[in-house]
Amino acid sequence: MRTRLTLISLFFVIIATAQSYNEVCHKGIEHIKNNSFKEATLCFEKAAMQSSNNREKVYALANLAYSYHAMGDIVNALDNYDKALEITPKEMTLLQQRANIYLQLDSTELALNDYNTILQHEPSNTGALLCRAHIYTNTGSFEKAWDDYKELQRWLPDNLSVQLGIAMLYQKEKRYDTGLMIMSSLIEENPDIAELYIARSNLERERGNNELAVMDIEKAIELDPDNANNYLLLSIIYEKMGKKEAANKSREKAALLERDKGF
Repeated sequence: MRTRLTLISLFFVIIATAQSYNEVCHKGIEHIKNNSFKEATLCFEKAAMQSSNNREKVYALANLAYSYHAMGDIVNALDNYDKALEITPKEMTLLQQRANIYLQLDSTELALNDYNTILQHEPSNTGALLCRAHIYTNTGSFEKAWDDYKELQRWLPDNLSVQLGIAMLYQKEKRYDTGLMIMSSLIEENPDIAELYIARSNLERERGNNELAVMDIEKAIELDPDNANNYLLLSIIYEKMGKKEAANKSREKAALLERDKGF
């Protein structure tokens, strides 16, 4: 009789634990939906401890990492992606998310390793392909970058990010006329995207056309007036043009926006 009661008690403990895990995960997902990421991390930390198998643990760790990333805590996000990938090293989604964090940390070689692994298993993964092309562009591996962009054009012939990446590759190769032609075409098709004006201004600045670069940054500021980085870029160009007062005003505006963001 005692053995039977012990087994029955154990049965109910197992059920309660399973329910608790599911309930905690459900609450965590609701917090993510509501952008309450701090609360979500508390839920998924608890879920990770309560998990009864690897599948449950990986699910909790992945959501924990995502929540930390959304909070801007990329160190803890990376740590939890690492833990999840120790359990399931071939989970492509987790590899891609970890690679994206490596890029944020400027760990280019580690990011490239993850993207290469992904593309070995999923050659048509356009997200990984685009990120790898970007890495190759910035590290001077232009031939490899072109190979990736040719593949991307096959999969995504009219994609804005792909076309922008190609324009930046032309810029890195100092083929400015072709890069400018692509950038101007993109702006004509998408006149309300501030980032495109910033990209063209960088190209113009590198080419020495500071006045045109200023015009593009001013247009970007008009479209995105609360972006402090745009004012910092403007201050750099004003300095090059010898406009000290205008440069100081732009820096002050950037500092004010950053300060307001902190409140």
